[in-house]
Amino acid sequence: MNICVFASANAVAEAYLAGAEELGFSLGREGHALVFGGYADGLMKACADGFARAGAEIVGVVTDLFEGTSQKHPGLTRVVPTRDLSERKAEMIRLSDAFIALPGGVGTLDELFTVLSLKSCGQIPGPVILYNLEGYWDSTLHVLEEMRLKGFIREDMRGACQAAATADEVRKILSGRAKKA
Repeated sequence: MNICVFASANAVAEAYLAGAEELGFSLGREGHALVFGGYADGLMKACADGFARAGAEIVGVVTDLFEGTSQKHPGLTRVVPTRDLSERKAEMIRLSDAFIALPGGVGTLDELFTVLSLKSCGQIPGPVILYNLEGYWDSTLHVLEEMRLKGFIREDMRGACQAAATADEVRKILSGRAKKA
């Protein structure tokens, strides 16, 4: 399975970095491939490091925007060049079967909500998972539930985005063994 991971490119606390690398190693060891933004920064790097340690395929979807300012991850097995962030996001989505959002900033939120919008239109059949390290996504989950309760998200979208606090929970969702909320 090609798994798209959205994550912060910023340096963050060790607990987030360790959790991202553990997730990458766990998924890579199971034979999954990583599709991500391609650079060796922050949680993006940590997750890709885990996939690389497992010997997994790592697809980096890179953009001209960061040429000369960021280094591509050294474990990339394939590089897909794009012109800008919109094309990069579209290509990452096109190449992927499932989506995991690690903690991140506005770019990660943009990617996550684009995927959720496409899922609500029936364009994305695979799972969308919030890797809720250290409770990072609790507020977002609360907002999504509030939107659903007030009728701004259709009832049939309940469970379209699932939260997982551990790599094992992520694997259960990906294998279809987890219960949807």
